[in-house]
Order: sequence, then structure tokens, then C-alpha cells
Amino acid sequence: MQSQVKASVMEAIGETPVVRLGRIFPAASVVAKLEYMNPGGSIKDRMVRHMLRGMPSGTAHVVESSSGNTGAALAMASAVMGLRCDVTVPDTTSSEKVKRIAAYGAAIHLCPPDDYHAAAERLVSENEAHYLDQYCTPLNREAHYRDTGPELWRQLAGEVDVFVCGVGSGGTISGIGRYLKEQNAGVRVIGVEPPHSAYRKLVTDRPAEGVFKSAIEGVGKRQASRSFDPAVVDDVVQVRDEDALDWCRRLAQKEGILAGGSSGCVVAGIAQLLPKLHGLRVATVFPDSGVYYLSKYF
Repeated sequence: MQSQVKASVMEAIGETPVVRLGRIFPAASVVAKLEYMNPGGSIKDRMVRHMLRGMPSGTAHVVESSSGNTGAALAMASAVMGLRCDVTVPDTTSSEKVKRIAAYGAAIHLCPPDDYHAAAERLVSENEAHYLDQYCTPLNREAHYRDTGPELWRQLAGEVDVFVCGVGSGGTISGIGRYLKEQNAGVRVIGVEPPHSAYRKLVTDRPAEGVFKSAIEGVGKRQASRSFDPAVVDDVVQVRDEDALDWCRRLAQKEGILAGGSSGCVVAGIAQLLPKLHGLRVATVFPDSGVYYLSKYF
């Protein structure tokens, strides 16, 4: 008998389950990969692990700007690796996420939503720290191309026609989408975001209208992230915050899946697309847990 003991929580990242959403979509084939079951509580554990493997030798101090989950993943990894860690987040971030980052021993900096990236850059400059910069580095989507994508394809035994994914930093949809299309060029990749976000106009001929503002954390951007690869994505749909939160609560009450608002956003997008998806096998990922938004969404 072989021991299955892990050397640290970093080795416990991945192999999250895929479950069928047969109660909210009884007449359709829709499955979701539950990424909140990673040890740090979100899909961002994978990306952070991949990015830290490539950091410069001798790095002792890391910095990241985050809507919360990447910050928590980096704080967790820093605790394991003995790194000093600073995380900048928008001051609209849920209190649960803020406390989660701090609990790992990281220094957390609450910033105006339009300044948290610049704040991280200032910390890097002042401290000569290593900046992960998830919104600009190709390592973001590469993590999902090399890790999450192959894992999902294997778990589905290749039985997928459409991959639907929320778009925040853009790395998840770009990496997984690229991998799935390389296995089967017929797979369609569809992004979901709140209204007036920046990504739909990069993929479709529909221009942006209005100013982006959303209560859903981790999905949608005023300006598109450079980690997003529009060549991989076939379409992007937009859903209202109230619909995203309604489906988020339905997931908890019908499927027993307490997922975050970005998962509700994706499910709302799938519901919107269902008439076009009849007979097709649909897969998605749920990035994080609703536990991190109890004070905000539930």
C-alpha cells in the first residue's frame, strides 16, 4: 500500500471533483468543476503555484494585486514557503476574503478600486519585491493550459461540446479553452461577464455601452486584462448582477453547492444560452466558495 500523505498543502492542489447540475438543469447536460475544494479555497491556487515555480531564485518578498482569491492563494503559499507577502485589494472586497488573507499572515492593503494595481506596483518598487501580476503575465493562462485543462478533459473523458467560463483576469478561460480546443477543435468556448465589462467587445461586434460597475467579485473588468486571449473565445454573454445572485442562491438551495457570485454569474449565462445548447454537453468551473461572501450575497 502506497502512502498518500502530502508534504504540504501545495501538493494537495488540484483533482477537484466534477458534478452534474441535474437539479437546476434537469433537461440539459451541464457539469461544474468545484474549484473551491482546493486547499486555499479557489481556482487561484493552481495559478499561484505555477507562477511561484518560476519566480527568481532568492526571492523573499512577493506582492500581488487581487480581488481576493489570488491574494489568499499567495498568502497560503507564502506561509508554506516562508515568504513575506503583501496583497492589495479593492476596498469593496468582502470582509471574509480580507480576513482570510490576513489569517495566513500576509499584509493586506485596502485600496480604492481604481488604485489597487498601482498600489501593488508601488510596493514592489519600494521593497524590491517580486510581483506576480496575474493580469498581465502569460503564466496565468499557462497554468490552466498545463494543469486545469488536462485535468478537466480527463475527468470528462473528452465528452464536452461547450465550455462556459466567467471572465475576470482572463487566464482560466484562455488556458482551459485553448487546451480543450486542441483536443477537439469543435469545442465552443463562451465567456460570461457582467454588463458593460470589457471582454465582449474583444470577441464580438457588439460595442461596450455604459460604464462597468458590478457587485460580483472576480468577474468582469473595466479594462481587459492582458492575460485574456480573445482568439480562444467564440462568444461572450453578459448577465445582470441580480440574475447572477439569484442563480448563486439557487445553486445552494437546489444543488447543495455554496459557490461564489462569479459561479452564479456563469450559471446565469448558461441559463441564458440554454436554447442554443440543446443536446450539447456543457462544462464550467466554479472558482470559489460562497462562504467568502456570506456577509455580502446571502
